[in-house]
Amino acid sequence: MGTILSLSEFYKIKLDAPMINNRWSWGAVKKDNSAIYLSVWQDEIRRDEPKNPNSSTWVDVLWDEDKWRSVNGGETARSERIDHINLIKSGTPAFALIKIAKDTNQIPREMKEFISEYLIEIINNFRTSSDGRVQVEIGKKVWI
Repeated sequence: MGTILSLSEFYKIKLDAPMINNRWSWGAVKKDNSAIYLSVWQDEIRRDEPKNPNSSTWVDVLWDEDKWRSVNGGETARSERIDHINLIKSGTPAFALIKIAKDTNQIPREMKEFISEYLIEIINNFRTSSDGRVQVEIGKKVWI
């Protein structure tokens, strides 16, 4: 929203974190290794208590492995995401870049647009949902 750069250009130029592969990467590491950036879907952001603005907010960052086996590049992207998660768990600061899907039911999804005005701080706190999705807690907006 509000940018003329493609997602891969945004990662490379604005975040100094070139994606390994423009088609299947779900995030990137900053060139100097000082930050991790994860692409996340807007509709996969949820509060524990939706009506309480102070409730913890979570986003899905890793999905069921079987779901991605048949998707072209899915296994490689999933492996890269696991590496990014492990870097976050080891203490590397991380931020989420929010993408908006054209159709939230489509697999693989296509991006309609992404939010270029801000990122969301990722808090090093992970959990697994009842249906096996790995989620990470997110915090405040970081304006770019």
